[in-house]
Amino acid sequence: MSKLIQLCASANDLFGLDGDGMVYQYNFNTNTWMTLGRGRSDRRESSLDEDQPASGSPMSRSADPPPRS
Repeated sequence: MSKLIQLCASANDLFGLDGDGMVYQYNFNTNTWMTLGRGRSDRRESSLDEDQPASGSPMSRSADPPPRS
């Protein structure tokens, strides 16, 4: 396993991404990292809708605030 360059954690899970694009999940029962596979490296392979931008910047969406009483 290569050095992890990105980690993602929740209350019950821990994931890591290495420099080669391999994704790992930490198994807390055995205290080991399990290989899950490769992450997406080419945006052309993803299933973008025609209306979605293909740029590397994330889209931000927010709802209108609730009306005041």
